[in-house]
Amino acid sequence: MINQDYIRQKIKILEICSPVDVSKQCLAILESFITLDRPEQKEFAEAIYAMAEKNAAHKPLLFCYAKLVLAFSLFYREQYEEAFPMLTEAQNSFTDLNDPDGAAVSMVIQAGIYRTFGNVDLALKASWAAHERLVKSESLQHFLMACNINMASIYLERHHDDKAIPLFSDTLEMAKKTNKYYWVVYALHGLGKVYLGQKKYSEAQECFEQAMEASERYGNPVSVSNSLSELGNYYFAEGDYEKAEHFHQQSLALREQNGYTGGAITSCIRLGEIYMQHHKTGEAIEILNKGLQLADKINVKVKMYPIHKLLSKIYESKNEWLSSLSHFKQFHDLHEQVEMEDNARKIRNAQMIFEVEQTQKENAIIKKQKAEIEKKNIELQETIDKLTRARIGKKARAITLFIAIVLFILEDFILHFALSMVNSNNYFISIAVKMVIIFSLGPINKTVEAYLLNKVIKKKREVLV
Repeated sequence: MINQDYIRQKIKILEICSPVDVSKQCLAILESFITLDRPEQKEFAEAIYAMAEKNAAHKPLLFCYAKLVLAFSLFYREQYEEAFPMLTEAQNSFTDLNDPDGAAVSMVIQAGIYRTFGNVDLALKASWAAHERLVKSESLQHFLMACNINMASIYLERHHDDKAIPLFSDTLEMAKKTNKYYWVVYALHGLGKVYLGQKKYSEAQECFEQAMEASERYGNPVSVSNSLSELGNYYFAEGDYEKAEHFHQQSLALREQNGYTGGAITSCIRLGEIYMQHHKTGEAIEILNKGLQLADKINVKVKMYPIHKLLSKIYESKNEWLSSLSHFKQFHDLHEQVEMEDNARKIRNAQMIFEVEQTQKENAIIKKQKAEIEKKNIELQETIDKLTRARIGKKARAITLFIAIVLFILEDFILHFALSMVNSNNYFISIAVKMVIIFSLGPINKTVEAYLLNKVIKKKREVLV
């Protein structure tokens, strides 16, 4: 696969590239991950992390990006509880290393996890904080589109169509310009859902059909199966059950072929609903039982209990009361289990979010305190330097005074001896020598002071070594 070779090449480049290029290379790898299967993502993320961990002391920025890549992989594998603290750690490290791009990408993924946890306020807060940085860089457009889609999807779910439509539309325009088909499909799906909710069927149909064309053009099975499913949902909402059945059957076949079990279960549920509308109870029971087997295989209770509810309704319509009651009981029991597990997960997630928020606040306080300490250290060092210079200057003056005294003593002795040899007593020669000695005291003092200062600096260096 070409994309695998591309990423292997990127990993080799990462091993030898300069710190300046680390951000560019790692973001390119992250952008390519979106087209890889989960096992492939896991393989590359762990390989990058292992390589960076060995050089963490010498290449802290590379290690920070390796954490981001691994957290990104965990996010796609839905291992949110492992990904979330790693993202927070990476974001804090990016801030310390003065890399706002890495911090912004970390926040985009954090926002996705917040949304999954059901904390919409924090999801939007993180998204808008990341958006502020992402719009300033052309190299981060892929992540800007991801951020836009996340925010638009939240607004769509909360029925704020006026806020969702501009974000979906901007992303669609941006994705077409940069030829990012993945985001073209996502943006069109989003717009189609908005128009479908507004009962603007022609606009919705156009969006879903364009998304289908884009998916088929690039041949990504995930996008194709999702586009088929969205078309099926559209025709179901419009009441054209034959077309809805056709598209959901195609989506189911593609999802089964590629091992997308979760999506296949959803297709079975949709087909069951369609067969119920057609009063094809036999086909409905058969496809729902197939979905139930798939859900039981991967133990997805959240998709099991809706199937039991549909089966209960079908058997009720056939006056098969015992079968209807049996499925209703299973629906009720599984629904309770899902609610209990969901509540436990929400409590656990809330605790984790609280701990992360506390860590971020503590890090902000520590950073502020660190800045204050560094400021005080600089001021203290400046004071020490001034005192050291003053002490050295005082010592240098004392040495210079001693040298001056010695020179004057020597000058009298030497001149007296020299003049006596030539039988002369030249007063001006004596004055000239004294003037030379006096004017040389300034340079002597500076030389002595420089020598003493260099001696102190040399001692400091030896201590540091």
